[in-house]
Amino acid sequence: MFASPKSLLAASVVLLAGLPGFAAEETSSVAPMPRQIAVVKCPGITSVLFTADEEQALPLTVVGSLACGESVAVLSDSEGYTVHIRTSDGKEGFVARMYLAENSAVTPVVKPQPSVAIPVNGVVRWQSAAPGCDEFLSHGRRVESITANGVTVQVSLQDTGWKYRVNVAISNHSDAALRVVPGIITLDELRPKLRTLLATDSQKIAHSPTHQVLWTLSNAAPSPSTSAFRVLHNDSHQDANRPAPTPDYMSPHMTLASDHPSGFTRTESIDVESIILRPVTLSAGQTTAGVLWFDRDAGARELSLRVPTGDMVFDFSFSFRQKK
Repeated sequence: MFASPKSLLAASVVLLAGLPGFAAEETSSVAPMPRQIAVVKCPGITSVLFTADEEQALPLTVVGSLACGESVAVLSDSEGYTVHIRTSDGKEGFVARMYLAENSAVTPVVKPQPSVAIPVNGVVRWQSAAPGCDEFLSHGRRVESITANGVTVQVSLQDTGWKYRVNVAISNHSDAALRVVPGIITLDELRPKLRTLLATDSQKIAHSPTHQVLWTLSNAAPSPSTSAFRVLHNDSHQDANRPAPTPDYMSPHMTLASDHPSGFTRTESIDVESIILRPVTLSAGQTTAGVLWFDRDAGARELSLRVPTGDMVFDFSFSFRQKK
């Protein structure tokens, strides 16, 4: 005896009721998992529209726009003109295939971040091309720069023919106040003999009858011992080999005061006191710059300039090319 169609339908309902897992699977409103993630690419345009119509026939029913580089979920892909996608905020629609790229094929643009040096026993040493170390020309002066623990120290060294002149700039980007004490900055000759070069009282320099301390007969270069290979930069191309260059914190007024003399012209009109490096406490975001002078040794080849700042000592190496 065969059951009637009506009784078979009733039996089916009872059977489905007894299988809740199966029924939930058939009636679930949860969207299927996307097959992949794609990234929006914009050749020559700023954004891409996606529509409710798979064929994108006119008039278009626009659902929204996609930003360049935005990630979207691919819900289905029939290998046609458009691809069914879902945005991060839950909107669904169709976008032309030409505006999508596989996530693995797109390399995110990462803005280079300045690296930082790591102190060793409280000392940070300048090394060419080392993390946190930079080298550049600032108005003809070769500057060495170190960044560590939110503090950047930049220095340059010139031979005036009478004294060594040291230009120093310190920028504080840490969370703590930073005390700058010029009196504890030291300059030591390393070669051909080891000795400490005494600092000259800046106030005496300011009242000196001759301002030869503002002349520049030669600029010190980084010591050869800091690197086996170094690319020398010039003013117009110095950034080409510096993927994340450090800002130049040297004072422009200080730079103008250290120009090379023309025919050994006297420069008494320059206010020396205005460019002296003075004691100061730098709050976060503040910068100071100034000049110091030290005794000169005409035969010095390599020198070490040490700038104690906060709980660190920034150590810079310089050399002068001796004339034969």
